[in-house]
Order: sequence, then C-alpha cells, then structure tokens
Amino acid sequence: MNTEDLTFAMEDRLDAFSTGGDPALLREPEARLLADRLHHAVDWFAPRTGPADTARAFNVAVLLATFHWYRFQQDGTRADAERAALFFKLVHPVAAHCVPAVLLEAFAGQGGRPGGALTATEAAAYTALAVNLLKDAEANGDPRLLDDAVELCLFAARAHPEQDLVQAEALVTLGNVLTRRYEYTGDPDSLTRACTVTVKGGQRIPEGHPYRLTLCSGLGHTAIRVYERGGDPGTLDLAIRALREAAYEAPRDHPHRAAFLTNLASALSRHYAHTGRTEALDEALEAQFEAARTTPRDHPDLPSRLVNLAAALESHPGPLPGRTDGDDLVVTLLRDALSLLTEGHPDRPGCLYLLAGALLARFTRTRDPRDLLDAVEAARTAVGTVPAGDHRRPRTLRGLARSLREYAGHFAAPDALAEAIGALREAEALLPADHPERTETLSALGFALAERHTATGDPADRERAVHHLREASSVPSAPARARARAAAGAGHLAADAGDFTTALGSFALALEQLELTVWRGLERDDRERLIAEYPGLVPHAAAVAVRAGKPERAVELLEQGRGILLAQSLENRTEHTGPRAVAPELADSLRRVLDELDRLPEAPHATAAGDARGRRHVNERRVALARRREELLAAIRALPGLSGFLRAPSFATLRAAADDGPVVLLVPSRYGCSALLLTGEGVRALPLDVDDSALGARVLALTGALGAGGSPLTARRVLVETLSWLWDTVAGPVLAALGHTGRIAPDARGPRLWWCPTGLFTLLPVHAAGRPLPAGDGTPRHTDTVPDRVVSSYAPTLRALLHARERHGRPAPAAHARGLIVAMPATPGRPDLPAAGEEARALRRRHPDAEFVTGPAATAPAVLDALTRCSWAHFACHGAQDLARPSRGALFLHDGPLSLRDIAGLRRTGAGFAFLSACETHRGGIVLADEAITFATALQLAGFRDVVGTLWSIDDAFAATVAGLVHDRLAGPPRTDPAAALHTALRTVRERRPEAVLSWAPYVHVGP
Repeated sequence: MNTEDLTFAMEDRLDAFSTGGDPALLREPEARLLADRLHHAVDWFAPRTGPADTARAFNVAVLLATFHWYRFQQDGTRADAERAALFFKLVHPVAAHCVPAVLLEAFAGQGGRPGGALTATEAAAYTALAVNLLKDAEANGDPRLLDDAVELCLFAARAHPEQDLVQAEALVTLGNVLTRRYEYTGDPDSLTRACTVTVKGGQRIPEGHPYRLTLCSGLGHTAIRVYERGGDPGTLDLAIRALREAAYEAPRDHPHRAAFLTNLASALSRHYAHTGRTEALDEALEAQFEAARTTPRDHPDLPSRLVNLAAALESHPGPLPGRTDGDDLVVTLLRDALSLLTEGHPDRPGCLYLLAGALLARFTRTRDPRDLLDAVEAARTAVGTVPAGDHRRPRTLRGLARSLREYAGHFAAPDALAEAIGALREAEALLPADHPERTETLSALGFALAERHTATGDPADRERAVHHLREASSVPSAPARARARAAAGAGHLAADAGDFTTALGSFALALEQLELTVWRGLERDDRERLIAEYPGLVPHAAAVAVRAGKPERAVELLEQGRGILLAQSLENRTEHTGPRAVAPELADSLRRVLDELDRLPEAPHATAAGDARGRRHVNERRVALARRREELLAAIRALPGLSGFLRAPSFATLRAAADDGPVVLLVPSRYGCSALLLTGEGVRALPLDVDDSALGARVLALTGALGAGGSPLTARRVLVETLSWLWDTVAGPVLAALGHTGRIAPDARGPRLWWCPTGLFTLLPVHAAGRPLPAGDGTPRHTDTVPDRVVSSYAPTLRALLHARERHGRPAPAAHARGLIVAMPATPGRPDLPAAGEEARALRRRHPDAEFVTGPAATAPAVLDALTRCSWAHFACHGAQDLARPSRGALFLHDGPLSLRDIAGLRRTGAGFAFLSACETHRGGIVLADEAITFATALQLAGFRDVVGTLWSIDDAFAATVAGLVHDRLAGPPRTDPAAALHTALRTVRERRPEAVLSWAPYVHVGP
C-alpha cells in the first residue's frame, strides 16, 4: 500500500469509530500496524519540496494525531497522548481547528507559534493546483499526477476551518480526481471514495448556488462509473437526474454547459443500452448534438464531444430521421475527432474503438472489404494504446474480437478467429466475477467458440461455448436483455447438439430474463421492439421441453413467454384476492400503482405538456411506478402462500383452461413442430409432420396472396392449398388424436375446441382446414374439414381464456341488453361499403334500442365513449392490420383510425359480445406473432367476453350475410352462444357458396 492507500485506510477506520464507537477499531493489532506504517511512510525530518509534499505530510499528521488522541481518550495511555500531541503540533500552525481544545491551551501556554488556518483564498489556491494537475493528467494520460492532486484536495478540505463553499469545492474536485484515477487505473476503492466525498461536498453547497451545477456534473460522471462497475440502474438514474440539473439549469452562455450536456448524453446512452428505452437515446442525441454544435473548432474538448456524438448515433436502433447514411456520418465524425487527438491522448483508444465498430456496421451494409480491414487495424491500435489497468481495456478487447470474428468469417481466416478468442479470454480475466460486463464478454467468447465449432467440427469448442454462454447468462449485475441473449444462445447450441435437458434450462432462463427486459417502466413501443429481438424464442423453448419429455413444462413456458404485454395488461384486471385477504394495505398500494401505470399516456403526442419535457416527466413517473410495483410484488410474494402472485401460472392452474373442452397449442420450431393437446386429463404432445421452414413458406405464400392488389383467383388457389395442407399435417391428426372423427349432426351442438396457435401458426386459418370442400349442393363428400367435426374458438393465451371465464358469467342475451352499432358505409379516403349500411340497419331493426353511431358522428372519441356503456357491440366498417407493427391495427371511422391501443385502454365489466365486421380484425403480426396483438384480442381484454373477428379482408356484401345469420342465432329461438352461432352461420354460407372460401373462411370466434 502506498501512502495514499494507508491514509484512506486510516480515515475509514476513524470514521467507523466515530460512527460506532467500537474500541476494537483502535486497539486491534491491525490498527496499530496501520498507524506504524503510516508513520514511517513520511520522512518527517526532510524538507518539504512543494505544495503536494506539504499537503501529504499534513494529511498523514492529522490522521495519526486523531488516531492516537482517540486511543488516549479510551484508556489514558501516556504514549498515545505524547504521540497525539507531537502530531497535533505539526498540524497546529496550519489547521488549529483540528486540534482538541485542551491541547490548544497547552500549546498556547508553552509559548509556541500561534495556531493558524488556511484562509479561503489559500484553500482555493490548493484546490486550483489540484485542478491543474487533473487537466494535465487528462491531456497526457499520466495517472501519477492524480496522486498529488488527491493530497492537495484533502489538504484544502481539512485545513480550511469552515464547512463552506471553499471546502465543498475541494471535496467535489477530489471526487473528480478520484473518478479519473479509477478510469486510468481501474482501482475500485478510488471510485467508492469519489462517490463519498462528492456527496459530502454537495451537502455544503446552498440550494441555488451556481457551483451546484459543477457538483451535479461531477456527481453524475462518478455515478456513471459506479453504474458501469456494479450494474445498478438506480445509480444510473441518480446520474441522469444530477446531469439533467446541470445541463438544463445552466445558462446558455455557461462556460461548461457543453461539458454538462456531454456527460448527460453519456448517461442517457447507457440508460438506453441497459433498458432499451428509445426516448433516453433520443434525448442523448439531442444533448450531444447541442454540445458539439456549441464547441469551437479549436476547443480541446471538441474531439471527445464528437466521439460521444458518434457513439450515440451508432447506438440508435433505427435509421436517423432524414438520413440513410448513418454509418457514413459516424465514420466521418470519428475520423474528424481522431485527427484532432494527439498520439498518447487518453481519448484516442475510445475513438478508435468506436471507429472500428462504425466501420464494421458500414461493412455489413456495403460489403466493402476495405472497411473490414480498416476496422481490424483501428481495433488493434485501440488495444495497443490502453494500459492493463485502464477500465476500458476489457471493452476495447471485445471490440478487437468483434472485428476479428467478422474478418475470420469473411476471409475464412481461422487464425483471426483464434486471435479473437484469445482477446476475449484476456478481457474475461480482467473483469471481477460480479462485473456486469462479464455477460457481454463471456457471450462474445461463447459465440466465437461456436463459430470455430462450425468451422472445425470440434465438439470441445461447442461444449465450451455452451458453458461460457450459460455463465454469461447468470451474472446478476448484468442487464436482463444481455442475459436473455446469452441464455438463448446457450439454448440453441445445446439443442442443436441434441442436449435438450441443458437447452431447456437455458431457454427457461432466457424467457425469465425476457420478462424482466420488457418491464413496465418502458413505453409500449420499446417493449414491443425488445420482444421482437427474440423471434421464435417461445416456441423453441416449448419444443425443447417436448423433446426433453416434459410437455407440462412446455405448456408453462408457452404461457410464460407468449402474450407478455397481454399478461401485463391483465395484472390490473385480475382480482387480487390473495394479498387482499392477508395484507390489504399492500393490495391497495399495488392497485393504485397499477391504475396509474395504466393511465399514463404511451405516445409522445399524448403527454401532459405535449413536448419533450412533458414526455420525459411521464416516462420518469412510469419508471418510478414500475420500480414501486416491483417492490410491492416482492413484499406480497414474501407472504405465506403468495410466492406465485402475478407470476406465470403453473401447469396445475393452466390445465383448468380445458375444463369446457380441449385446447390445442400449436408449436412451430426447428426442433420439431408439435401440437400440445390440453384436456381434462392433462397434456400430451402430438408430433406434427411439419417442417418449420416449409411452414414459413406457406405463411409467406398465403400472406402474399391475400395482400392488397393480388389476384382473387390466385388468392383462392393458395388458400385452398393451404387449407388442405393444414388438414393433412395439423388439424386432421389433432382431431383424430382427440377422437373427433365424426360429422356434427345438422341440429346437434358440436363439441367445442379452442385453438391456441403460436409463432407463424397464428397467421393460418386452422379452424377452416379441410379437404375436399363441400359439394355445391351442400352435401359434403366426406367429413375431412374442421367445421364438420368441432366448433372452433381461438384463445390468445391460456391466461386470457381463464380470465374471460373467471370474470364473466354467461352474459345476458342480446335481446335484453343495450347494444352499440357502429357503421361506416362511407369513410373519408377509403372505398365505400354500401352493404355495411344495410347490415347495420337490419341489426337496428332487430334491436331498435341499440345506440346507433354512423357517418360524421362516428368519431374515435364518440365510439370509445359509447363502448363504455354498451353490453354488446357491432362494427361494420373498414379495418386493417400492419404485419410488421401489429399494434397499429385499427378500425377506420369518420375522423380517422380507432386504434388497437385505444381499445386496449378500456376496462369494461359485464360486456358480452362484439362482432367486428371489418377486415383483418383478428390478424396478428409476422413480427410479434406470439404477443397475440389483434383488435379482437384487444376488445376481449377491454372486457368483452366473446368477439368475432376476421383473419384477412372480407367481402362487403358477404359480411352482411354472415352478420345477419350470427345475430339471428343469437336472438333465437333457440338462443345459442356466440361460438356456436358463428359456427352455424359459417356452415350455412359454406353450403350455399362453397366456392366462396375467401369470404367465409376468415371469420373466427375469440372467447370462452
């Protein structure tokens, strides 16, 4: 330990004694040994050679004097009294306020030099010397200068008698110096002390004082480094709050405003990397653009600000507004910054690291090998300029490995891959076991070994790859997003090798971390984007469970990973009877938090202030509420019998979904496609003769054929082929396995069956599968169609099905309930729907008391208001779905779209039936296929027990016929339930017009 380490160790011991009063802290052998080592660390007889040497001797003397004085006060030992007096005599001329009163009197009686103290000007001068040393170290990267800066700051803080702004400046500067030393040496104790002294300095700064801006900037910068070291998002939130105060409260002409903005952008970029919240990155870009724009060309900090701007641009998840050359812009900025940085400048490694990444990104787009070669060269240079103790070295080594892996793949260069693996092993060895960067480092190592296994076939590399990825996924301080990616990678590698037991554990962890990634503190768009980063994860996990011989676990994993957003919405629509019975105050608090979370606006235009600050306020509140939700859930789950509260349900709970009939969960995966047949007896897995790639081709073919502008003949041909294929490979085997082999008698109530498809199966009309089609006279050739054997319904998830049953009893018949009819025969900007008007009028004749909304009166606010009052609803209008962004699904009214999200915000009780006589109202997305994002599902979530929707575009005239038949059956006699009513109506129109398969096959029932 050097002198400074010894002084800090002594200071920690004295602080602990002052706080707790434990005499062992002074009397144990380690304490005396520390004092002796500190005593001999200074040559007390040598002349002082400068301000830093004087400060160092003073700092040691005041600590030793205090240590021995405390010991003397404990037991009156003469030797301690003499040593305390000796060292206090050295302190007395400079800082008499540090000397105990009794010794001051003794010194005065001895006629020695009068006691003194640093004036405010003198203390500030020592702090200024420290600032200059800090600037010199930042310019040349020499950490030794920081040792003297530390001593100068400590001297200024201790020798100045007042706890005022002068002392605060010394402590805040000390925090900055210690933070920079951590950055250069990797010493974690420096970082811990930096945080402590900065907070202590902040306590001495009056509210509203201009220096508070400097405090906030320093505190924010230190907190960023603490977050990087420990991974606590709360620390990062502290950094952002402090840096926002500095950046946004500083006058526009403040000399350090650009520095404040740069630090804020740095914190926000890390917040995005941890949470995936796009709004944070947008704010970071805005702040960093402003910092770079206001920095003169000859300013020494311009290079670092250009580097930070490039980093924020490179992190942006999508194309930059108005630009298609984002990677070109990043490369240009970094090369400009590099030209301004001299050799040996501490900012050069970071600039080179980012340049390598930007060149790789451009290579991915252009495939220009020159970018790849330049990336490797930049990354190698970066590594060569970062010393071993620098906190940036592991990251820089990862950057080199990333470039080398890309090089190895493009040029088939195994030596480059071996070098990449070596760099990653060095990076891993540099990181403590609990460091959050271990996940990213071990993940990269695992994937690099997997790439070498692919090239060489060496099974040892695959085994090591799985081991490292599993290790990466288990680092608790790492972001959940990174852990999920590592766990999924381990799962795929193990499953590809046939080790389904290991794969199952990894996929289960990936789903657990995915749930944590998509937390309630994010806006809906961010949650959807993050889920979309893991396509196919849920069915792959279930398929692996099936292959491992655990179909019950497969059902649990499907329910855990599917409909995450739906499950979040259900949290506040579920009765919290368990916690209410044993801890009503916790239940009430949770309800209030969930209520407010549900009310917070999602879209930027819906914020209270309508601007960036208003959106920021909303999102800060969202984060605070989400954290409070987690605290309350933890407290509730700690209560006896409530450990599973609002968690993914167990199979014992989920099997109740089959109480009224079997539920068929369709699972597509490269590890085997299967149908999980859930019945009252349990679940069994039925292998399907389906290849997942062939399934994808079928979905693309059908989606393309049914798209706008396609040929109706082609669409019909592709649909008929798809229905036949579905019968042969999916529906036929499923019905046979369930024993549904006979035709439903003409007036009989057919057996119920719920389809719960996953993955790409969600886009296929399994309920209409069959071959051949019925004959034109209505006489079927045989019973090879689903509608001839069962009454089909769809369930978004098992939880949604159970919720619909639990929350609703059988609703009142339509004849005795207040209805809502919405009709748009003419919609601005869209083709007329003449039959929609007649459809609505016919329904109104049947239900004259129903509220009728049409034409200019049919606006989104009016319809939403009407939906809060009705017990059943019927829509006859245009509808559309976006397969890439299913949350954009909408019905089109006079003033524009009534969005899926608008509907999902409703919370009805006792609503019965909704008929969506519009296009694509139960069509999900190719993206987010497992989130069950459809208009019909949104209406059911809003409180409607049964919903009829459509899988693709429907014929206007045919829609009126189907709607009329369904409502006839609902009105009776005899009255029937919506699923049976739709089933009967579709069989009727199919028998009348079997060739019109495009018109009758899209209708589906969603509900219990």
